[in-house]
Amino acid sequence: MTYDDALAFVFGLLERGGAPAVGYDERRLKRMETLLSRLGEPHRRVRTVLVAGTKGKGSTAVMLASILEAAGRTVGLYTKPHLLDYRERIRINSILIAPESLAERVERIRPHVEAMRSQPLGLPTYFEVSVALAFDYFASRAVDLAIMEVGLGGRLDATNVAEPILSVLTPVSFDHMEVLGRTLESITREKAGIIRPHGLVVSSPQAPEALAEVIDVCNAQQATLVVADEVMQWGQVNASLHGQTFRLRGPSRDYGELMLPLVGAHQLVNAATAVAAADVLSGRGFPYFTGAVREGFASLRWPARIEVIRERPAVVLDVAHNPASIGALRHALEALFPGRRIILVIGMVATHDHRASTSLVAPLAETVIATTPQHVRPLPAEALAAEAARYAAAVEVIPDRFAAVDRALALAGPDDVVVITGSFFLVGDVRERLIQSPPSTRSPQSTRSA
Repeated sequence: MTYDDALAFVFGLLERGGAPAVGYDERRLKRMETLLSRLGEPHRRVRTVLVAGTKGKGSTAVMLASILEAAGRTVGLYTKPHLLDYRERIRINSILIAPESLAERVERIRPHVEAMRSQPLGLPTYFEVSVALAFDYFASRAVDLAIMEVGLGGRLDATNVAEPILSVLTPVSFDHMEVLGRTLESITREKAGIIRPHGLVVSSPQAPEALAEVIDVCNAQQATLVVADEVMQWGQVNASLHGQTFRLRGPSRDYGELMLPLVGAHQLVNAATAVAAADVLSGRGFPYFTGAVREGFASLRWPARIEVIRERPAVVLDVAHNPASIGALRHALEALFPGRRIILVIGMVATHDHRASTSLVAPLAETVIATTPQHVRPLPAEALAAEAARYAAAVEVIPDRFAAVDRALALAGPDDVVVITGSFFLVGDVRERLIQSPPSTRSPQSTRSA
């Protein structure tokens, strides 16, 4: 099997083709367990950390992986979704799975996936197969630890077939309410489904209602809970468009002044949570030295997280796609660019809360350009523009994502800020184009919304 064949098979799973599907219930985990059993249960051969939450879980996972890698460990990291290259989802010690290795893993899994098509639980999904590929690859390379970013929810997510030695919960807020529930308590309980009896749990600072649920689940499971802001102290020293320095102290170590090549106060919360997790893991056979935190943070490469790729005009890329992450973006923009004119390019997937997200960021913009990401379930640009028109005086509809960015750059003066956000699928595509070649300054034709 070639690499292209492998990708075609994996992406083909996005089109179900009439294959039977299951609802949001325990059959999801049963199907995942069946698939992994056919592969020899690779998830049982890897020590695992699960990271769930609404925002910050990818950043926290990559920070923890980077710390442990700096401490000399071989660390598998699974994150989702990818920006541009599917292989970004599966990496060991910051190195993406090689094309030939991915093809080998897909060739191994394909007959098992196809054999399940006619079974009662149906064909495994794209997401389930991606998680299975990660577990299979990490087991084949005998990693010391696999850090797995949880997808939707937690309790019924494909990653939750593992028996984690540590469960990490990043900030929980409202998202996927049609599946996870309409209250913060119900959403938190779903995400806390990654907590195990007598397990170890690290939580980011949470809203009071969410923290109460986490404590309740931990008590019921007799799990040990560490809340990051109860054991860690941190404070920003200074910040630039490309990173920040901050001080960090734990219960037994003073890490001093650290450099983090990511911007936004929320990333300091993620950093403190990652170090709290590393501290807990040190008691489970993964000791680390203080310098590993410094080295791990300084070496981070985590693109499109409030990433400033140009300065005149400033061009900011961020994969924020739910109200919590959009809110973090808003706070960062207000801190980094006070008083600057903002032109917003936004495109979202239909399954995310575009109304709440738009209400948070559109008021900052003088002009909003609504576009459409390349996705199987995109939100039409017209629907997004109609919502943005409630908050911004000038709203344009340009469905083509590249033309939308060209239009924003044509409107921007040297001191202005172009912000591109709303979806991994939008930001990943335009980031590559912006970095590889300057876009045209010719203004494309647009449709103006009221």
